[in-house]
Amino acid sequence: MARSISILGIVGSPHKDGMTHELVQQALAGARAAGAETQILYLADEPLQPCIGCGGNCWDTQACLHDDAATTRAAQLQAADGLVMAVPVYCWQLNGLTALFIDKMRWDTGSVMAPHNTRAALGMACAGGSGTGCVLALQALYRYFYNWAFRGLPGLPVTRFNFRQSLADARAGGEALAQMVREGAPAFSSVGAAMAHLDSLPYMRYGALDELALIVEQLKAGLGEGQSPLQKTLWEEAAAAELALRQGDRERAAEHLSRAYAAGNEAWES
Repeated sequence: MARSISILGIVGSPHKDGMTHELVQQALAGARAAGAETQILYLADEPLQPCIGCGGNCWDTQACLHDDAATTRAAQLQAADGLVMAVPVYCWQLNGLTALFIDKMRWDTGSVMAPHNTRAALGMACAGGSGTGCVLALQALYRYFYNWAFRGLPGLPVTRFNFRQSLADARAGGEALAQMVREGAPAFSSVGAAMAHLDSLPYMRYGALDELALIVEQLKAGLGEGQSPLQKTLWEEAAAAELALRQGDRERAAEHLSRAYAAGNEAWES
């Protein structure tokens, strides 16, 4: 008989009915389809307070000397075998609500410096406006996972340009997460092994220019190769950027990508 597993979904947005909520719901639906029990936590409902760096022993005890709610929350979350977390992107980074949670949450399986965590995690970063920052914030979320030695599945950089596809990807990711946890996510053998695995995941080595190229590809996929002047500009500038990148000229590629993005964004809005 298969053992019971629990997947926890965390919505990092202050909006409980927005894009991040939908992504988490789809991931949890996938986890349930794979036989997992699921729960959801909305950070907007939590009385989050900043860490004051008091030097207490919270890393070992999972207890905060100054915030009983943080201690209670940490104790409640320890039962999760796997973690799904979706966060909104503010100014190319994680939003403040999520940062407050990250700073105070203490997991009971130790940090990556002495890894023995057998949990796994799926992360999604959602930039609902310009789309920029979707990869950069995802990287920050995954660095959090690996700080606590969670074994990460490939994450999802989500924008309004690829949102519909991302919902399907989130469901598939939730199912894969539940399957990994059920089969037993192996703990990392060392901090180096954890770092190497983190670097091997998609998007983790991207810079800002790589992210912009990804968003341009999302626009191309969403709009298609149409005949409008804006669509033609999108495709032509994207091709010129690709050529510049092959030639090692990232500055020229950035100019072409900027023009491709501007045309694609305007076409998306029209």
